[in-house]
Amino acid sequence: MDRRGAMKGFLVGAATLLPSGFAKASELKGADIEGAGIRNPRSFGARGDGKTKDTKAIQHAIDETSKMGGGIVYVSPGVYLTGTIVIKSHVTLYLEAGASILGSPDLEDYYLPADAAVLFSGPTPPRHLIFSYQAVNIGLVGPGLVDGNSSKFIDHTAANVKPEDQWRTTSSVVDGWQRRYRISPMVELAESVNVRVEGVTLQNAVGWTLRTIGCNTVVIRGVKVRNPDDVPNTDGIDPSSSENVMISDCDVDTGDDALCIKTDNPYGPNKITRNVTVTNCILSSACNGFKIGSEGFYGLENIVFSNSVIYSKEGKRPDQRVISGIDVMMPDGGWIEGVTISNISIRNARVPIFIRLQNRVGRPEAKMVSTLKSVLISDVQAFGAIVTSSILGIPGYPIEDVTLRNIHIQTEEKGEAAWAQNVVPERENGYPEGVQHGRFQSFGFYCRHVKGLQMSDIDVRSKTKDPRPMFYFEDVRDLDLRGVSGTAPSTGAELIRLKNVQDVAIHSNYAKPEVGVFAHVEGDKNQDISFFANDLHRAKQAVVVARDTPEGAVRVDGQAVSKSL
Repeated sequence: MDRRGAMKGFLVGAATLLPSGFAKASELKGADIEGAGIRNPRSFGARGDGKTKDTKAIQHAIDETSKMGGGIVYVSPGVYLTGTIVIKSHVTLYLEAGASILGSPDLEDYYLPADAAVLFSGPTPPRHLIFSYQAVNIGLVGPGLVDGNSSKFIDHTAANVKPEDQWRTTSSVVDGWQRRYRISPMVELAESVNVRVEGVTLQNAVGWTLRTIGCNTVVIRGVKVRNPDDVPNTDGIDPSSSENVMISDCDVDTGDDALCIKTDNPYGPNKITRNVTVTNCILSSACNGFKIGSEGFYGLENIVFSNSVIYSKEGKRPDQRVISGIDVMMPDGGWIEGVTISNISIRNARVPIFIRLQNRVGRPEAKMVSTLKSVLISDVQAFGAIVTSSILGIPGYPIEDVTLRNIHIQTEEKGEAAWAQNVVPERENGYPEGVQHGRFQSFGFYCRHVKGLQMSDIDVRSKTKDPRPMFYFEDVRDLDLRGVSGTAPSTGAELIRLKNVQDVAIHSNYAKPEVGVFAHVEGDKNQDISFFANDLHRAKQAVVVARDTPEGAVRVDGQAVSKSL
């Protein structure tokens, strides 16, 4: 069956499920299709010439279709210049190949409908290109595209390129833009049930691209996002305060977070975001790849991310790369529980994995009652890292129950021996980002304020022969570390550094001959640290225990180790 035949079959099949009395094929100007329940905006006066404003015609087609019980608004090929379009209950807006919804360059053409504006709690009512509110059974589908026309709302200015040494301490090192107005999110589907976004291309957003907020039962499949990579705040896909969300087969390339799961809801009470699956996606960004927890004013539960690729485009300077490939954070008084991430390939992200619990001065009512626990990350390969991966709670509020398994990281960071003595700031407040703690004391993983951490089959290889330890653990309780491998520190420094840790089991490891010291233990709060079932005979020293460590705190194969320093 050819494409046109397939399209006919789809539309006719869908129409048979709808009540009778809808538009006939003779009423669908420019559309070679048949079936009840299908309307073409050209029948209502739309021109599709890219010059005439077609907002009223498309909205009229949607309104009439919804009034009659539902159906398909079929947008045939052409460029339809519009302001805000509101999708109503039981309506699917179908964009044919060659059909484009192009955002109007005039700010007055965008609005927030009165019923939504009454409840909106944000500082300024937003503007959107496509919107829904309290709708049921809606869709934005088809091979056509939605273009936010961002060049009409953004002015480019002289770029301010920050020094190279700030690549690891700032999120963005280039600014050369000024946004005059913000149409954001470009596609906002709010407080709706049974939502489908499929096949469309969303491009040139002025702010965020696609957000489902306060929705239940959402399918986002085969969506392509294309935004300029030098303009921030152009998130790709942002499900927020939504339940039962299935995202698959999407291709996102944008300037801000590619896919970010949140809980903020300005249309009403914040809701738990839960039962979210993201799979078979390709994500690229000048910010973060896959992020959970930004604007986490409520709970996030049961989140699965799998079988996907995160990458920075070829030729990008280090400061333009993806910041964190995998970013799980809770800074705003909510909670995260039950995250599973698996089968992910990351290339040229600055930070492969960033897990963070902290305070944030995001809203006055945001108190430090956050929790972040039950995170499983497995089967990850990352190439081209230039900043250490980290798992960071804050004093008194540890991250709990994290498992990392079968993780392979290749790092290109040119570490210095002096960095191994750096004091890494807590940064309890502010916006969390994987590059904002400076240079870490280790080149593989830096873990602090964690309770319940299992790491197995972790391989970290440095292309620059980094002189720092591979692993650093501080204020970590209930640590199980086994099967570590990779490049030993180039100066003979310890492979693993432990500081003020308790209930630690390090086992099933094999030291290479280039390992100087396998593990170094320091701190007066160390307790119950056990090394067993390791083959360390090729290391120059197996375990070094500093004098400030309590007597009997460290055991190797069941025997207490005397202090070495």
